[in-house]
Amino acid sequence: MHRYLLRLRDVLFQRIKVEADSRGISINDMINELIEIGLLKIYEEEGKHGKIKSE
Repeated sequence: MHRYLLRLRDVLFQRIKVEADSRGISINDMINELIEIGLLKIYEEEGKHGKIKSE
């Protein structure tokens, strides 16, 4: 699997790092979890309101 680097702001990265450390997981796993949560939220919104229209 190919990995790509994300460019995150320092503040956001530090918050992710602190949360990952407190959960005892790697930063990579924490970022993957955040992406999955975000995608699930999008799918829920699409299910409620139909497809989300781009602006």
